[in-house]
Amino acid sequence: MITIMRKLINNNAYKVILWIFLFMMAAGSGLVFMGGKTEEKNSVIKVYDLTISDKKFALMLQRTKQQLEMFKMRGFNLSNMNVQKETVQAGVSKLLSEHAVDDLNLKVSTNRVSQEISRQLQHLPAHFFDENGNLNTEAFLKAIAPMTMQDFMSEIEIDSKNKVLDTLINASLYIPSFEKILYEQAEYADKDYSYFKISSEKYLSKVSENKPSDALLTKFYKRPEISEQFKTTEKRSGKQWVFTPRSYGITITDSEVKSFYDKNKAALYVVSPAQMQIRELVILIEPGKENEAKARIQELKQEADKNPSKFEEMVKKFSEDKATASKGGLSELFTKDDKKMNKTVVDTAFEFLGTDDQVSSPIKTDRGYELLQRVKKVSAKYKELTTVSNDIKDQLTIDKFKKRFAQDASRVIHSVKYKPEALSNFVEKYHGKLVDIPLSERKPGIIHTTLFRMEQDRYTQIFDKNDGIILYCQEIEKSTLPALENVKSRLLPLYFKDLAYEMMQSQLNQALKEASKESFEKVAEKYGVSVQRAFFKYNQGKLEQSSILKEENIMAQVKNLQYQGAVAAITTTTDGILMRLDSINMTQITKEEQEQAQKVMNYIKSYQYKEGFVASLYRIAKLRNKIEIKKEILQFTKEV
Repeated sequence: MITIMRKLINNNAYKVILWIFLFMMAAGSGLVFMGGKTEEKNSVIKVYDLTISDKKFALMLQRTKQQLEMFKMRGFNLSNMNVQKETVQAGVSKLLSEHAVDDLNLKVSTNRVSQEISRQLQHLPAHFFDENGNLNTEAFLKAIAPMTMQDFMSEIEIDSKNKVLDTLINASLYIPSFEKILYEQAEYADKDYSYFKISSEKYLSKVSENKPSDALLTKFYKRPEISEQFKTTEKRSGKQWVFTPRSYGITITDSEVKSFYDKNKAALYVVSPAQMQIRELVILIEPGKENEAKARIQELKQEADKNPSKFEEMVKKFSEDKATASKGGLSELFTKDDKKMNKTVVDTAFEFLGTDDQVSSPIKTDRGYELLQRVKKVSAKYKELTTVSNDIKDQLTIDKFKKRFAQDASRVIHSVKYKPEALSNFVEKYHGKLVDIPLSERKPGIIHTTLFRMEQDRYTQIFDKNDGIILYCQEIEKSTLPALENVKSRLLPLYFKDLAYEMMQSQLNQALKEASKESFEKVAEKYGVSVQRAFFKYNQGKLEQSSILKEENIMAQVKNLQYQGAVAAITTTTDGILMRLDSINMTQITKEEQEQAQKVMNYIKSYQYKEGFVASLYRIAKLRNKIEIKKEILQFTKEV
């Protein structure tokens, strides 16, 4: 897990919101309310007086699987992760943390909770809001069901309290200097290695001589990582009714187009932005004489107000910025987003100078105190309404369609269970096009992605680009495990390969013991392999390393070799590798590398502290017999 987090930091993935609400909304599953202070019926996990029901656990399990898929898409290999175990651990940890927050009587202000709720809601899709920008509560509650609005607000409050708890835990963060040195040494020191490989292929012919009994083969077949390879692929069929803005009869008036254009003209339809030209009169601030400079600029302001037409002469005579004084402090034309000009000057010019020749009040900049006079303003130029009206109409049509369809389709889906004709009436009224989805494996795209998350005989509504879809899951053909006899010919090679791998591991462990007593070269000779060399170094800030060290599993373990002569036994999917650290030379690292090392160490240590804190809560709760997990859930893991 630490390795995963280090990669997340390096990939900036740590910026992903850990609270999964928005991700789940985008995925179409809704948010799961995890726990409650009143004991629920059918609770499967109970910590003190907090519980998780069987339904909520099932939804948590689904969410964990989706998160696992997200990690896989980011390139992290988590094939050995026990999803059920992770879900149980997450559930218990959550309830332990919530109990600790309550026990410590941590409070957060209602204002902070309200701000967090607003921040979360801002990221919702447009169809969750009405034309005035207000939240469509009905559509929102349908999307987050079985949660209520109170559940949602409670989760936000709990999350805010947990952030306070995290802050308290992080306040005690301490990283010993030797840990930082070891980390920097592991990541940036130049190193030379010796290694040799023992291949499992070497033992394959030997183990293949004896055929296994059906009992042994069945035991091997039942191993999850093996049986998973033989399961048939799940298939599903369904129906989709496709609705378009045109079939829905959406109309947009000219006044709506004009209103949108006026409202968004400055943001969307600028050909050339407004420009300003000014004069600047600058009084520098000498050390210890700020009051004098302030008084002087006030005097000049009074004089400029009496006769603004002589401001140019005043600049040439009194401005202490000699580079601009000679030309009367005249600037080039600049826009509101100009990066070359001082931001305070730009903001003052555009916000407070409404007419030509107007002189500003004194302002303070990085040069000193200044007076500004507007010389001229060139108005912005915009695309004509006639040239963009069709685009605006198309966009407004799509927006209006999505809002209406989301509301209408949700209502129909909830009605069809009690009133089957509701769907056919809706399809007829809005000219929906029926498309059958034949029984097939999961395919790319939003339609199949959603279909394979649904329960059988259920409806949902989604958008595929600009089309509104009502989707129905008709049939689910679950994946099954074939009988042993049907797969024996394919299973035997895997069985022998596994035995050969076990033999290779045994030989590798024996070689590791021998390497502590004999020379590395002699041990390699005993196993009939040759010693090879590898290196890891930075050359002018660029990492150079042998290809074998680029393999993720090998690099992670090699970094644990901290002193010259240290030896590690490393296994890959096919080989066993014995690697020795021959030399290590710590070079000077850059400031950026030091900062990155500090960031990673802080994150790792913070994770360790939080894990330790939850572990201590677990031990206390366990001693007090305050953790209850139902047998059908506990079977996923012997110890959480």
